[in-house]
Amino acid sequence: MAMTGNGAAARAATATGAVTAGTTGATGAEVYGRPLGELFLERAREHADRPAVEVPGGARYTYAELSGLVVRFAAGLRALGAAPGAVVAVAGSRGAEACVALLGVVVAGATYLPLDQSLPAARVAGMLDDGAAVAVVRLPGAPTAADSPVPTWDYERVLAAGAGAAEPPAHGGSDTDAPAYVMFTSGTTGRPKAVPVPRRGLVRLAVDNGFLRIRPTDRVLHAATLSFDASVLEMWPALLGGACLVPADSTLLLAPYALHEFLRDQRISVMFATTSVFHHIAQERPETFADLRYVLTGGEALRPDAARRVLERGRPEHLVNAYGPTETACVATAHDVRQVPDGAAAVPIGRPIADTVCHVLREDGTEAAPGEEGELCIGGPAVAAGYLGNPDESARRFVTVDPGTGPVRVYRTGDFVRRLPDGLLEFRGRRDDQVKVRGFRIELGEVRDAAAAHPAVTDCVVLPREDGTTRSLALYAVTAPDGTGPTAADLRAHLAARLPAFMVPASITVLAELPLAANGKVDRAALLALTAEPGPAAAADRPGAPDAVPATVAEVVAAIWDRTLPQDAPHDGDDDFFARGGNSLTASKLVRLVQDALSIGGSHSYRLVGELLMQPTLKAFTAAVTATVRGLPTPSALPVADRWLPDLDRPVPPVLTGAEPRPDRSRPRHVLLTGATGFLGAHLLRELLDRTDAELHLLVRARDTGHALRRLAQARTRHGIPGALPADRIRIHLGDLAAPRLGLTGAAYTELASTLDVVHHCGADVNFLYPYEQLRPANVDGTAEVIALAAARAVPVHFVSTIGVVHGFGAAGVRHVTEDTPLDHVERLSMGYTESKWVAEGLLRKAALAGLPVAVHRPHEITGDTRSHVWNSGAALCELFKLICELGLAPDLPVALNLVPVDVVAAAIVHLALHTEATGQTYHHTNPREAVLEDLVERLRAHGHRIRTIGYREWTEAMTAHLADRPGHSFTPFAPRFTTRAAGSDLTLEELCATTHFPALGRERIERDLAGSGLHCPPVDAALLDAYVGYFHASGFIPEPQGAVVAPQGRAADQMSTTR
Repeated sequence: MAMTGNGAAARAATATGAVTAGTTGATGAEVYGRPLGELFLERAREHADRPAVEVPGGARYTYAELSGLVVRFAAGLRALGAAPGAVVAVAGSRGAEACVALLGVVVAGATYLPLDQSLPAARVAGMLDDGAAVAVVRLPGAPTAADSPVPTWDYERVLAAGAGAAEPPAHGGSDTDAPAYVMFTSGTTGRPKAVPVPRRGLVRLAVDNGFLRIRPTDRVLHAATLSFDASVLEMWPALLGGACLVPADSTLLLAPYALHEFLRDQRISVMFATTSVFHHIAQERPETFADLRYVLTGGEALRPDAARRVLERGRPEHLVNAYGPTETACVATAHDVRQVPDGAAAVPIGRPIADTVCHVLREDGTEAAPGEEGELCIGGPAVAAGYLGNPDESARRFVTVDPGTGPVRVYRTGDFVRRLPDGLLEFRGRRDDQVKVRGFRIELGEVRDAAAAHPAVTDCVVLPREDGTTRSLALYAVTAPDGTGPTAADLRAHLAARLPAFMVPASITVLAELPLAANGKVDRAALLALTAEPGPAAAADRPGAPDAVPATVAEVVAAIWDRTLPQDAPHDGDDDFFARGGNSLTASKLVRLVQDALSIGGSHSYRLVGELLMQPTLKAFTAAVTATVRGLPTPSALPVADRWLPDLDRPVPPVLTGAEPRPDRSRPRHVLLTGATGFLGAHLLRELLDRTDAELHLLVRARDTGHALRRLAQARTRHGIPGALPADRIRIHLGDLAAPRLGLTGAAYTELASTLDVVHHCGADVNFLYPYEQLRPANVDGTAEVIALAAARAVPVHFVSTIGVVHGFGAAGVRHVTEDTPLDHVERLSMGYTESKWVAEGLLRKAALAGLPVAVHRPHEITGDTRSHVWNSGAALCELFKLICELGLAPDLPVALNLVPVDVVAAAIVHLALHTEATGQTYHHTNPREAVLEDLVERLRAHGHRIRTIGYREWTEAMTAHLADRPGHSFTPFAPRFTTRAAGSDLTLEELCATTHFPALGRERIERDLAGSGLHCPPVDAALLDAYVGYFHASGFIPEPQGAVVAPQGRAADQMSTTR
């Protein structure tokens, strides 16, 4: 393949087999010869009175107003010293001011460099240096950059410097070859690459481009981050086409329902969404796009099923699959998707847009035949001149080739494509180790070099990992063999200081050496098979050699065993924990005392409790503690799949769908309810009594019927439910979820099997300490018994699960889970309770496939009802609130407060059971308007509590010290959530509940099926939080500060600190 790295640009001749596009309309010499700023000002004069930028609830500029500000800004830049051709960085978010600044830079004859100031300071400084920026313009609301290597000019200062300017500053001659803007892409050398995109490329993108025909009546959504070149596609075609640009927060794209309303209310007609966002919307609410003229998507391969779903249920006038590297001005090819044939393996990326030529070249530089794969090389006036300050990489990627029709300068994309018989291009994959994660292009080498820069890292490999439909990065690092090297957490902090968040690997594994294959190369398959969770020695995060084990481990454990458990005889090795009166709370206390005595890290809490409960003898527990101290696997450690896979594979009984009498879900006569003595179960019982005339069969674990009735009455009183149970509507069935046939007598089982119309299975063994094996009998075996009972006549089963079953998705890096997303990532759940619910859901899915009517309900955090505000105060969240008040300290962690009042959940479940057919569907009972922990802390302060917010690690240390002196504290069972690292992650279980990691939860189905029911979930606002704080005080659960005067509520629901 004949190449010269710095060959002169040449008009791309139409080579045999090359895919080309000629100029259209005014594109070409006439337009390319005009200064870009002049084109905008001309368009502004043509549409002077039309809206140019409208920020919902904010600034609104006509073209006349916008152009006036742009001219002032350009004059101000010149007055402050930004000469024509200078690079001016712009820091801040999209909005009216950003439009003024970016246009002003261009009108001044300069080049803009958009900055994302959430990046580490060192990376921002490197970008300013590589881009040769002379100054940074700080937009309103942008943080002040510390130690900026160049001057910082506030937006208002620039405008003031240009006050009085009526004409743009002159900068002489044509500027078509000059860069309009500089964007950074991931680099192979450890530094991002600066791409100066020529103004002619931006003109080609924005004026008569052949794939996006903007009208002055269009309203274009602007949601892309300015430092992402999708912002160029949103902004410039709109403002050079006389349309109205509508800036919006990018988080809107992750909320399909809110997005749908926004598009409708703002009359949006054109929008761009990255491919991953498009896939998300297509799954959640495909009708979102139905009223739009153009929907453009790009960034990764478009899935055929997602495109087909949108075309069938929400077809816009044009659905455009766009492709193009930053080096070719954002878009090089486009395909207006009209249909997706059944069985299609890919959606084409289309044909070249105006004034673009695409060559599909073999390794020898000749043009590939139709259907043959080759590297896509792009030519035309939009191709950048190279990378700033990087001649070697420029010479490698910007080359002159001769495919048989004469030399032409092209950009080598590194992407493999093939030409289809109709001339369309189809993307086939990457040539090198450049990958895309969540729409961001990343050079693995850049991440690898950043990790290798750590002085204790001797070797490392970075690999992309596929988890279902999600891609993430995994780092495998070799450090000092003596155990003194950095932990995974240390490496994460090291990388976070050097790379943007999307480039920090989701998984970091520290190894003694890299595994090698037979050919002597690194065995990548073996690396990917490794768990990302560090071994026990590393997880302990404590100094010293791993064999520095106290000689008296057995004595320490035995002494604490005797001190914690009731003692009526001397202990021996076979002493049984449960026989000595132990329970889960005692187990938590015992483990905490052992950890404190032997300096065992908190990350081992759950595992040690699990070992104790699975093998509850002193001898077995001592062996587990000794193994942990030595950094060895515990004796009973099993792979996750070995623990639950046999349960998931158990057969489902035949479902007799035609058996008589047939169940009547809409007018049930007989209803079975499990878990009626629990918090949600008691409210379900109330709703079933109020909303149906059915006889309610209650499965209760009790000594006799009288004891059962007392338990039910106590539950109603405890949970704030007034009144007595009507004896004529209630049937007590003594039983046990963990027993065969639910512990029912033969006559009772037969009666229920032949009469039930619906089952509400709410009962479970709820325990956040017990391992899966301890919870299997009630939560898994019990669900299997419910399935067997219902299968006799295909009785609908409404199963109450937990939103915690999706926790593993967050640990795997998945950012959104819908009600239709198949369950996955059980190996990352790390808690026996959620594992048991995960397996139970799996059994129900199998039963549903066999014909059993099933609906799964996943509530988020169930809280006090909307009338009495009475909570289940033993819940983890209540105990956290109480501990925060005790400590006077709160963790700086954006934990979502997705609070769903218990009466709302209960009413929704009963309504759905009565009015919708159970077909295997799942419902997310979540609050669409959540808050975060800091909002609750703010209301506690308003009620007089003195609370200081500190760093998460500092808070966990304070919590641990507090509990060490109080091992029987009510928060002790929940403490491991804050100290135990999740499987496959360096984050604790609680950190994975933060809004930055826990997936956003779709709720399309529940909103649709509850429409018209009159049921609404109150927002998590100051009013709701104040009501709950009032209950905590009134009940004495949290003592009220003396002399406290409640401060005003301050912020409404839409002003809380919610991030999703």
